[in-house]
Amino acid sequence: MESFPPINNVGRDQIEENTMIKKALCIGNAAYREEALANPTNDARDVAGQLKALGFECIELTDATITEMQEALKRFSENLGDAEVGLFFFAGHGMQIDGDNYLTAVNTDFDKELDAKYSSLPLNKVIDTLERGENPTSIIILDACRNNPYERRWRGVSSRGLAPVYAPKGTIIAYATSPGQVASDGHGSNGAFTAALLKHVARQNVSIEDLFKRVRNTLSAATSGKQISWEHTCLMGDFFFNQAILTDEFIAEYSKHAISDTDYKTRSGRPVDEIIAKLGSCNWYQQNPAVTALNNINWAETEKDELFVLGRNLYQTACGESKTAVPYFSQLHDKLSALDDEVAFHVLNGILYEIYFDSHGRFRAKKKTEKMDDVFSLEESPPFTKSFDFIRQVLMQYEKHLFYMPGSARDVLVDIVNTEGTDEKSTVESISVEGQDVFYTSDGETLVTNADEEDEFYYTQHVAQFESGLAYAMVTPTRRLKLTYTHTPSPGSSLVVPYDYRIQKASA
Repeated sequence: MESFPPINNVGRDQIEENTMIKKALCIGNAAYREEALANPTNDARDVAGQLKALGFECIELTDATITEMQEALKRFSENLGDAEVGLFFFAGHGMQIDGDNYLTAVNTDFDKELDAKYSSLPLNKVIDTLERGENPTSIIILDACRNNPYERRWRGVSSRGLAPVYAPKGTIIAYATSPGQVASDGHGSNGAFTAALLKHVARQNVSIEDLFKRVRNTLSAATSGKQISWEHTCLMGDFFFNQAILTDEFIAEYSKHAISDTDYKTRSGRPVDEIIAKLGSCNWYQQNPAVTALNNINWAETEKDELFVLGRNLYQTACGESKTAVPYFSQLHDKLSALDDEVAFHVLNGILYEIYFDSHGRFRAKKKTEKMDDVFSLEESPPFTKSFDFIRQVLMQYEKHLFYMPGSARDVLVDIVNTEGTDEKSTVESISVEGQDVFYTSDGETLVTNADEEDEFYYTQHVAQFESGLAYAMVTPTRRLKLTYTHTPSPGSSLVVPYDYRIQKASA
């Protein structure tokens, strides 16, 4: 089982070294010999600048020859080895020949159709380059649907703009306009499509699909409905150009003893520390009155470290079914709302941290999910969004291990293949998320679909018990888990599953 390093400190401006690696290649060609364009070099530079600000490593190329374009694509391909996201942007003349798309260089030979085809960069080569990389997410953005005047020289050519293409798994291809249509070069310093893209790409917490919807609306308004952008997507997961991190007024930096709270020393005479000591006793006779004693605390005299550790111990006590801590969490919104904003912030930070990290500050192999739904019920409540920004920032380096990022407020779609079944009983054969089978046997290495059934012990669960357990295993709020069965079980029926099965991402 993989082990995870402890978090030594958590700060509002802290970005972990191993956050998502994103690579981009941006090309803008304008200086065509006969039909120069005004904006593509500006488009490439401006998009590259914005991507760099959003954490992309970016190769930038303007007014490039076909040799330079091919060399840049080769260098881009070599850089994709450790990337999780690969992005290709092109602005300039594009054309379709025999149903295939080509991105033209400033020295493309347009005299004959065949010459133009073999002196331009095939879009299919770009797609193949990204598909062959190990990056699970590929983004292609083409402001290349401008009218190509050279096509008038070629006999029998009647196609306009770019043709629709196949998008491989994990890829989104965004066009400046609909297939077969053309777009103008624009009237400002950027093409109309790129100008709309630049208005929205840095907006926080907007998924890429929603981003391009916003771009389409802005573009349509700017062109009086004459230009409508279009996408072809086969993305399997969510991608955000700019996920919010905590930069507000409360400083979420805690000492190493609070992060690794097994080393936290409670102090005599500090009321909150005395409560923490009792909560950590694992003795209900001490824990129950300690939770009640919170009603008498002078919160103005508390410190952020002890508030953070208090939150951790409160959650742990509720998971242990203390009779006073359990109702505290069922009323968590009201309990925290009664506190000053900064006090509630640090307490909730500790609660959230305890779900994912152990007493040594290490990312838990098995998350603490017993009261997860009570806590996640706060994620869309404005007074508590800062705490969800905090935990999302802490979890960025572990994102590939998680099905749900707290505060994202997005549904997790799960496809379950099960047998038709008899006698109100059905066998679960596979569980997939974003096209990936995540249903493993107890060894955590063998997919249930690949297991030798004779070596596995199976047992029966009621549907409600199975679905609740699935939410906990995926650390996903129950209300966010959307299940689709091949054979929908009735509420009173049962499902057959392997004993001690595991739900985990292959990348984990």
